[in-house]
Amino acid sequence: METKKLPYVMYWIIIGVGALSYAVPFFQDYGFVTTLTLTFLCGIFSWAVAMGIGKRSYMYISGLLLVSPWLFILSLALFD
Repeated sequence: METKKLPYVMYWIIIGVGALSYAVPFFQDYGFVTTLTLTFLCGIFSWAVAMGIGKRSYMYISGLLLVSPWLFILSLALFD
Protein backbone atom coordinates (compact mmCIF):
# COMPACT_ATOMS: atom_id res chain seq x y z
CA MET A 1 0.00 0.00 0.00
CA GLU A 2 1.27 3.39 -0.87
CA THR A 3 1.70 5.91 1.90
CA LYS A 4 -0.37 8.44 -0.10
CA LYS A 5 -3.50 6.35 0.49
CA LEU A 6 -2.90 5.73 4.20
CA PRO A 7 -4.51 8.98 5.48
CA TYR A 8 -7.62 8.28 3.39
CA VAL A 9 -7.89 4.72 4.73
CA MET A 10 -7.39 5.99 8.28
CA TYR A 11 -10.03 8.66 7.77
CA TRP A 12 -12.69 6.23 6.52
CA ILE A 13 -11.92 3.71 9.26
CA ILE A 14 -12.41 6.41 11.91
CA ILE A 15 -15.65 7.55 10.22
CA GLY A 16 -16.83 3.92 10.09
CA VAL A 17 -16.16 3.37 13.79
CA GLY A 18 -18.01 6.57 14.60
CA ALA A 19 -21.01 5.52 12.51
CA LEU A 20 -21.04 2.00 13.98
CA SER A 21 -21.13 3.41 17.49
CA TYR A 22 -24.84 4.08 16.96
CA ALA A 23 -25.47 0.33 17.37
CA VAL A 24 -24.31 0.44 21.03
CA PRO A 25 -27.54 1.85 22.58
CA PHE A 26 -29.49 -1.13 21.25
CA PHE A 27 -27.28 -3.72 22.98
CA GLN A 28 -26.27 -2.03 26.22
CA ASP A 29 -27.97 -0.16 29.05
CA TYR A 30 -26.94 3.50 29.04
CA GLY A 31 -25.33 2.93 25.65
CA PHE A 32 -26.06 6.50 24.61
CA VAL A 33 -23.17 7.64 26.86
CA THR A 34 -20.81 5.32 25.00
CA THR A 35 -22.22 6.47 21.68
CA LEU A 36 -21.87 10.11 22.62
CA THR A 37 -18.26 9.72 23.75
CA LEU A 38 -17.10 7.44 20.94
CA THR A 39 -18.76 9.44 18.16
CA PHE A 40 -17.45 12.73 19.52
CA LEU A 41 -13.89 11.38 19.72
CA CYS A 42 -14.11 9.87 16.23
CA GLY A 43 -15.40 13.21 14.93
CA ILE A 44 -12.46 15.08 16.45
CA PHE A 45 -9.83 12.63 15.16
CA SER A 46 -11.39 12.38 11.70
CA TRP A 47 -11.49 16.17 11.53
CA ALA A 48 -7.76 16.26 12.36
CA VAL A 49 -6.99 13.71 9.63
CA ALA A 50 -9.18 15.66 7.18
CA MET A 51 -7.22 18.82 8.03
CA GLY A 52 -4.01 16.92 7.26
CA ILE A 53 -5.41 15.65 3.98
CA GLY A 54 -6.70 19.11 3.11
CA LYS A 55 -10.08 18.13 1.68
CA ARG A 56 -12.88 20.45 2.65
CA SER A 57 -15.64 17.91 1.97
CA TYR A 58 -14.02 15.49 4.43
CA MET A 59 -13.98 18.27 7.01
CA TYR A 60 -17.73 18.74 6.52
CA ILE A 61 -18.34 15.02 7.01
CA SER A 62 -16.23 15.11 10.17
CA GLY A 63 -18.17 18.11 11.43
CA LEU A 64 -21.42 16.25 10.88
CA LEU A 65 -20.04 13.27 12.78
CA LEU A 66 -19.01 15.63 15.56
CA VAL A 67 -22.53 17.02 16.06
CA SER A 68 -24.46 13.88 15.16
CA PRO A 69 -24.65 12.43 18.70
CA TRP A 70 -26.26 15.64 19.91
CA LEU A 71 -28.75 15.50 17.04
CA PHE A 72 -29.42 11.84 17.87
CA ILE A 73 -30.19 12.67 21.51
CA LEU A 74 -32.32 15.63 20.43
CA SER A 75 -34.33 13.43 18.07
CA LEU A 76 -34.83 10.84 20.81
CA ALA A 77 -36.14 13.54 23.12
CA LEU A 78 -38.44 15.04 20.49
CA PHE A 79 -39.97 11.81 19.25
CA ASP A 80 -40.26 10.03 22.59
